[in-house]
Amino acid sequence: MADQPLSLVIRTLNAAPQLAELLAALRRGPDDQLIIVDSGSTDATLELARRAGAQIVAIAPDRFTYGRSLNVGFAVARHPWILALSSHVVPVRADFLEVYRSAIQRFPSTVVAAAGPLVRNDGERGMTGGITLYEGTDFLRGFEFGAGNPNCLYRRDVWNLHHFDETLGGGEDCEWYVWAIVAGHTLAAVHAAEVYYRFRRSWSAFVYKGRVDYQVTHRYLQVHQPTLGGMIIRVAKLALYALLRRVGWSDVQASMAHCWGSYSEARASRRRGDSGALLARLLEQRGAAGPNPSPEADQRRTGATGVT
Repeated sequence: MADQPLSLVIRTLNAAPQLAELLAALRRGPDDQLIIVDSGSTDATLELARRAGAQIVAIAPDRFTYGRSLNVGFAVARHPWILALSSHVVPVRADFLEVYRSAIQRFPSTVVAAAGPLVRNDGERGMTGGITLYEGTDFLRGFEFGAGNPNCLYRRDVWNLHHFDETLGGGEDCEWYVWAIVAGHTLAAVHAAEVYYRFRRSWSAFVYKGRVDYQVTHRYLQVHQPTLGGMIIRVAKLALYALLRRVGWSDVQASMAHCWGSYSEARASRRRGDSGALLARLLEQRGAAGPNPSPEADQRRTGATGVT
């Protein structure tokens, strides 16, 4: 299936051990393109990238945002399909890239992006096969599993219509998905393309990520409202799994911090009276404008602009 070459874009910053594990797990085809977008590594990251034959794109640390780093990486991609990966993921399956190649062959022509699940351990693994398609109101609640730019495939020609928002501190993937849905495109979930997500952060960093993730998803989607009781139940279940050695204690800590951040932001959002669920309103506007608006018209409606 290597006749469907991919451009792989990996963002790095002092990620040598993680990058080495990821590169060793990727069974790249002879025509696959490896692009490393680095924002100032001082360890062995760049040497590893060079040995792997990567095209290295540098971005100044003070210019880094998740959206900008992806945009500069995508700009040098030469294949029709681009796979964005975090340096902190490791594929669950040895045939990870083949799963995506096979999925591309099966996609209807309207699919413009496809996400694979992010799991922290085997206890979080769900469906192990199949493809789910999302169109219009199908996506009002998002993918409903951990997904995003740490492991997501994009059609390059459609990314050229709408680049990632470089002003966001996180959630540039969600903003892009919403643009695509409103523009009449189709998103896909490739359930077999799972990766272990092993990003080690401090407690405060996971709390911050929980807050940002809630801000973005609440703004665009109809998300579950976290409660203190629900958070306590989740922590108790994770603690039990840890005692049974199904998950690590670091995973419990990370989940607790992320849940606390989401819960705190949800409370703050309710106090501010944030309306959220923008996607539903945009789809209603699209319906009022006609059944098949052009992507350019939807860009104007959502206020989205490309990056030059």
